[in-house]
Amino acid sequence: MEEKETITIEGLTPERIKEVEEKVASLKASHPKTRIFPLAVEGDPDFDEKDVYIGYFKQPSFIEFSKYLAASQKDQAVAMRALARDCFLDGDKCLIDDDSLFLFGLMGQLSELIKMRQGKLVNLSKTGK
Repeated sequence: MEEKETITIEGLTPERIKEVEEKVASLKASHPKTRIFPLAVEGDPDFDEKDVYIGYFKQPSFIEFSKYLAASQKDQAVAMRALARDCFLDGDKCLIDDDSLFLFGLMGQLSELIKMRQGKLVNLSKTGK
């Protein structure tokens, strides 16, 4: 039985969180085998139009992840932006296109897209042989 994830985004009203949850459900319906990540970045009241920017991203495919790894050998920031573009599904695209929102907001959260699952080697060989 699958456990429902509850989305918590600091600084968002319960109504806005409900909107995010509904959008994630909608994206999951159209991308059933894809993990969806809503990523939120606080706006700066002195510079930005919004209080909070939200982008919806998917977990990268093998090809997208491979492209990210190759690019990261040369330039990490460029690689992260390419990963964001490849995985973006919906929401505030300015999170990727605006340098400030990307570098000082979204980029630090993109590691969620490539977070590794926990794994462990299971040694089935008998000891001493």
